[in-house]
Amino acid sequence: MRQTASTRQVVAAALAMVILGAAGAIQAGLAGGSFMYDLEQIQPALAREEPVIDALPAARVSRRVYVVIVDGLRVDKSHDLPFLDQLRGRGASTQAVSHYPTWSRPNYVTILTGVPPTASGVRTNHHTPPVQLDSLMDRVRAAGMRAAMGTDYDVLPRLFLRRRGATRPEPIELVTEDDKHAELDVEVDDPLSIAGVRAPDADLISPFADARYAPWPGGFVEAGEALAAGDAELVVLLIGAVDAAGHEHGGASDEYRAATQVADRAVGRALRRVDLTKETIVVIADHGHTDRGGHGGMEPEVVNVPLIIAGAGARIGAASPDARLIDVAPTVSALLGIPAPGHALGRTLTELLVLEPASQARREEADRLRGNVTRAVVALAEARADTDMLEHRAARIGIVVGAGFVATMLAVLLIRRGSIRMDVRVLLVSVPAFFIVYVGAIAVLGQRFSPSLMPARGHIASVLVKYGIAAISMQILASQWTLRARHNFGERLAAANGIAWTGLMLTMVPAGLVWAYFPPPYVTLPSPVWLVVIPAALVAVACAAINMAVTLGIEIVVFIARAWQRDRAE
Repeated sequence: MRQTASTRQVVAAALAMVILGAAGAIQAGLAGGSFMYDLEQIQPALAREEPVIDALPAARVSRRVYVVIVDGLRVDKSHDLPFLDQLRGRGASTQAVSHYPTWSRPNYVTILTGVPPTASGVRTNHHTPPVQLDSLMDRVRAAGMRAAMGTDYDVLPRLFLRRRGATRPEPIELVTEDDKHAELDVEVDDPLSIAGVRAPDADLISPFADARYAPWPGGFVEAGEALAAGDAELVVLLIGAVDAAGHEHGGASDEYRAATQVADRAVGRALRRVDLTKETIVVIADHGHTDRGGHGGMEPEVVNVPLIIAGAGARIGAASPDARLIDVAPTVSALLGIPAPGHALGRTLTELLVLEPASQARREEADRLRGNVTRAVVALAEARADTDMLEHRAARIGIVVGAGFVATMLAVLLIRRGSIRMDVRVLLVSVPAFFIVYVGAIAVLGQRFSPSLMPARGHIASVLVKYGIAAISMQILASQWTLRARHNFGERLAAANGIAWTGLMLTMVPAGLVWAYFPPPYVTLPSPVWLVVIPAALVAVACAAINMAVTLGIEIVVFIARAWQRDRAE
């Protein structure tokens, strides 16, 4: 099986590109895999500042407040539900706006702290470290009251663990490097579970005096009834039936509608003994769902959620033109007569409450003073991050342009030596195949480049890989079709090298520019479209490298097979 020097050069060029592509794929894969975690902030700017606590006494208007979070309930599907409609008749009903990114765990934190994901540092459902922000539960405990919670969906207390005896939230290191790689004799689902198994005697306390996680049929009702029979002044209930149906069937499905009815009955049964003449029920959702299922983006059906305040302190028939999730915690605080969480950016929805004029004025002034401080802290942190990013952007762009120039000069040298052949007709057919399928799939199946494409607790990159595999398959077919007429191995492999180099450069350069303009860590969150484009660019590099390796590998196998057949014929 003798080869000419020219053939050896072509093969050497192919192997060099495979190695280059493998290095790029590994780097892009690591960056893509860490993208969701890079969005998180363990200690955001607000957590480094003392909470702004209103020291003035306030009138209490409700004996107990029940905050019911119906996960995934969009506002247009929250009507014609018996129990929720009954509550609407006993109080205020309005539409509230969720906060980007509209995923569950970030907006659980928003509801209970008054801080949106952009400022709380909790940006995805992968966040596990305890939040260092002042919360509704911290204010309840400081006032000598008790908080309780019940859920069938998420172990919410772990997001607000506190050091025993601490006067304010402090950083808590729960997982060491040894823990991450240790083998345990029990099943664990996340680092906090590992920490719990390894340190059951840790000097930490839950934010809730009574916390019930009941993920079994009827568990939510059981937990809710028990907590309603207790004496905790603040009760947080989280139910997951609607969100589960939304992810599985979509927000426009009959199954989703049926799930809203099931959740309505469950909440009604759990709270049927609540005395609304003395107590208050607040119903809210963390986000809605697209018709096809999913959330995370800024679609109206995802962002708009119901807000109902019924019972003691609620103004019957009232609505609010601009209610947001960050306003829930200050409003609940007003009902209980305690200061709002000291890091909250929201305001008390006084238009939905029946308050004494003096109490209302005091609340509004406290909101204004606290908001001035918290907004300034967030704005300063974002401005500093933007300045730092701009200062280093030119250098990063220079690195990308320089690397592209070197790669282009190397390609020119290889073209002159015949190791790479740039056949325009071949390139026009094969190279666009990947991008047409990949970009088209993200635009159509990915709901127009929206983070709502991601499944529950998923990873954007893992979803994009599926689209990338389809695009790889299409380009391999296109490449083989364009190369089929070439019988000379050297020419055919040189043309395949041209396809591989062009495809790799068309993915690596955009990925490099994305890195130059949007480098981690992300103090300022990218917009919804960029939240998809950034990992999409990284995944494209990995896919292009895989595609290159497969394409060139096929050509080498074809050559070996033909040479073997020729040797046998001789």
